[in-house]
Amino acid sequence: MLLTLLSHQWKANRRSPVFQKSIVLNIILGLLILYFGAIFLFVGFNLDKILAKSYPGQLPIEIFNGALLFYFLVDLFFRFVMQELPVLAVQPYLHLPIPKQKLIHFVLLKSVPNFFNLIFLLIFLPFMISAVIPEYGIGAALAWLFDAIALTFVNNFLLIYFKRQLSNKPMYTLLFGVAVAGLVLLDYTGVFSLYAISRVVFGALLQQPWLVAVPVLLLAGVYMLNYNFLKAHTYPEELRVSERRQVEGKSIAFLSRFGELGQLIELELKLIWRHKRSKSVVTMSAIFLFYGCIFYSKDTYLDDFAILIFVGIAMTGMPVFNYGQFVPGWQSAHFDALLTRRISPYQFYAAKFWIFVPTVALVYILTLPYGFFGYKIILINTAAMLFNIGVNVFVVFYFSVYNKSRLDLSKSSAFNWQGVGASKFLMTLPLLLLPSLIYAPFGFMGVPYMGVATLGLMGLFGLTFHKPLLQWTASRFVKHKYKLAAGFRQA
Repeated sequence: MLLTLLSHQWKANRRSPVFQKSIVLNIILGLLILYFGAIFLFVGFNLDKILAKSYPGQLPIEIFNGALLFYFLVDLFFRFVMQELPVLAVQPYLHLPIPKQKLIHFVLLKSVPNFFNLIFLLIFLPFMISAVIPEYGIGAALAWLFDAIALTFVNNFLLIYFKRQLSNKPMYTLLFGVAVAGLVLLDYTGVFSLYAISRVVFGALLQQPWLVAVPVLLLAGVYMLNYNFLKAHTYPEELRVSERRQVEGKSIAFLSRFGELGQLIELELKLIWRHKRSKSVVTMSAIFLFYGCIFYSKDTYLDDFAILIFVGIAMTGMPVFNYGQFVPGWQSAHFDALLTRRISPYQFYAAKFWIFVPTVALVYILTLPYGFFGYKIILINTAAMLFNIGVNVFVVFYFSVYNKSRLDLSKSSAFNWQGVGASKFLMTLPLLLLPSLIYAPFGFMGVPYMGVATLGLMGLFGLTFHKPLLQWTASRFVKHKYKLAAGFRQA
């Protein structure tokens, strides 16, 4: 039965028109995988020498073991951002004499041949051959490798479970994310050392290979967790109810007070929430809030206003950059229908503007804790927030008339280059470089706070005169709307 289901999936993929269109992209991805795979293999076979040179007097295996817990936490993080859920059109099979258990096992096992589940072997396997086997023997080395494989699959099924729970019980996912972040924070503050714990745990496994039973039992438990969840949610009537609820949605009473503008904002928010690509863009913007940790924790950067302005602009403006770069491509699937409706271009862009303003303000509020590293960070981020709202939003709108590529909203943004082109690159340059160029003369004259104030005042000016700027944006849209429509039809 598993082979039959695999053949059905293969035929569905081959017969899909998307498969033919993405052959070139798949070839490019294959070449990139081969290139980076060769790099990982080279690093794996030489990692023991690299660690011996970098940490003289310490055994490379102990250093490697100490980093394994960090690796699995980072692996879990990237899986949450980039890994897709394994899916199967279950409904056509449920009325057939096929045990439901086999369908569920197929869905779960379908996630095993995954990029994240295989890439680690390119480093772990060579390192085991070159460093672990000569030191501990082949039996202990194989137990060590099997332990790493089991924990990798634990990450895989754990991620699948929490991603599925995100739509039903988001609090579970939130608590899990808080627990992981708490571990990292406790390690950072020195309450306990994840490095020391990892070194002890994986070192004990090399001394006592039978301990490999622990991660195997953990893997079995996570697998059964997923199995029971899917088994409880694969009834035909439940699938129909969940599908109907997703389509209908609910209106937002607060936005109804603002008339047609509020309705457009409501439709835009529903579009963001209901589709993979828009949700993944929002997720990436939220993750970018931690970008400041790279710079603010180092004293050398805290004295450089230019770098702090760049970081502030990037953090507070990431929702504008990520989501705004595809305006109006988000509506590409129904763009012709929009042109036939009595919706003015001014209202179309005003709705997007009033989505960006509170979003950027919320991101700014979330960056306020960085003020513990210095009061100047709050001042710079305030100016950056105003500049993003009053200037960068309209820069995004200016370039939006050149976005003629259609978007498939059912796909996530991970490894997806649809809609990405030269205009996106040209748009990003002024968004990030313009604030630095405005600040540069003040930095050279030794009056950095005047430069920060100038950025903030420019943002306030743009926010004050947002209506004329929106009218100018709408007039540009009117001139290019038929080119946009033609581009969306051809894509």
